[in-house]
Amino acid sequence: MQPDIMDAANSSAAASLMVLEPEILRGHIPAGHIPKPVVIADYVAKYPSIHSDEERDQYKAVFNDQYAEYKELHVEVQAMARKFEEMDEMIQNLPSQPSSQMEKERISGILMEYQRKKADPTYLEKRERCEYLKSKLSHIKQKIQEYNKVID
Repeated sequence: MQPDIMDAANSSAAASLMVLEPEILRGHIPAGHIPKPVVIADYVAKYPSIHSDEERDQYKAVFNDQYAEYKELHVEVQAMARKFEEMDEMIQNLPSQPSSQMEKERISGILMEYQRKKADPTYLEKRERCEYLKSKLSHIKQKIQEYNKVID
């Protein structure tokens, strides 16, 4: 297993998906109250605690297979994040009071392009998939480590 991506205990994305406290109401339930659903990631149910070496090997195979996809996506998402940081810096250095109509249009074009790229569905989908895989791989790795502690 590749160790570099996940320290499951420190993964805020994984923690936020797994440790959602249900809302507790005391007394009567107010009229019109709509309970908030507790969302649990699909992999939590699909990858419960491991009980055999065979299960551990299956989990490792899934981890290794999806880790390759994660690494590839992570590189792409990080490259885009760096570009956004550069654009953020460039935008902050733009003059707040453009001196000419041409400069106003240039700044407007830069800002529109920035917003278009940040809202690009392909980028957003890749970023979301990357975050999902990171959380899923953290969960699987944690289950493998828990099993390894039990059998050692």
